[in-house]
Amino acid sequence: MYGFRTKLAKRQKETSSLVCVGLDPLPEKMPKSIKKRFWLRQEWKAVAQWMIDIVDATAPYACMFKPQRAHYEAFRDGRKILTAIIDYIHEFHPDIPVFLDCKRGDIGRTQQRYRIAQFDIDGAEGINFNPYMGEGCMQSLVDEKNPGRAIVGLCYTSNPSARQVQDVKLESEELYWEFMAQNILNWAEELGITDDAGLVMAAAHEKPKGSGKIYSHHLSRVREIVGDKLWFLIPGIGIPGIGTQGSFIEETVKTAYSGPGTIAINSSSGIIFASSGDDYAEAAGKEAQKLSSQIIGSVRSTK
Repeated sequence: MYGFRTKLAKRQKETSSLVCVGLDPLPEKMPKSIKKRFWLRQEWKAVAQWMIDIVDATAPYACMFKPQRAHYEAFRDGRKILTAIIDYIHEFHPDIPVFLDCKRGDIGRTQQRYRIAQFDIDGAEGINFNPYMGEGCMQSLVDEKNPGRAIVGLCYTSNPSARQVQDVKLESEELYWEFMAQNILNWAEELGITDDAGLVMAAAHEKPKGSGKIYSHHLSRVREIVGDKLWFLIPGIGIPGIGTQGSFIEETVKTAYSGPGTIAINSSSGIIFASSGDDYAEAAGKEAQKLSSQIIGSVRSTK
């Protein structure tokens, strides 16, 4: 039994794709054809079928699937929806790892409960966590009886307000996010989970907004800190300005990628909401293929 990162690397080699497909349903975006078939009978079946259709259509181009837990908690039968989708992926697409975006961050028994909820009940193979409460947040997610699970710490996120906190300069002259990158690596090494541990790192982005200048220093800097010891989950592809310009992808790949299993680049709304018509699944598949081609083109151009 190999670990998450090995499975991710194997999948990336097989598909020549670094695309992580985010499965984040919104009721107002549901295709009418799905709503007509299920909504009046059982809401949960409608949402589950919608996402399962997206899974099947995008699977040829996906190295990873990433459901965002809040998008399911907001439905009355959210856990039923989530587990139905994850169970489906495990049965029909077993080579594609499932990473649950949940960002839980607590300590002791509470974090252990989260561990059981996300890994054992939801069926995820990897999760992210908020490290603000220290090493205990990571330690309590480790289950020695189930090695190989991915545990990924929030480090440098793509939301603009994150700069108010993550870019604070410490007395050591480090930025806070740099300090956290080093600490998450240290914790992973102490806990013996370095092989599958990782960081959430934003994609290259325009800075300042409207300048046309692409900022990717955070990605080169974090590689200086952690080397290739940790892999990166990279959100941001699909937000305004990202994904519409190939150079953003190119800069992301150029500064972060160092071989299969080192990064996974997520896109959610840009793929799953590609169409609200009867062609919703086909459109999602085309967007995933398009993004995969853009990314792999950038990989080849950097060699």
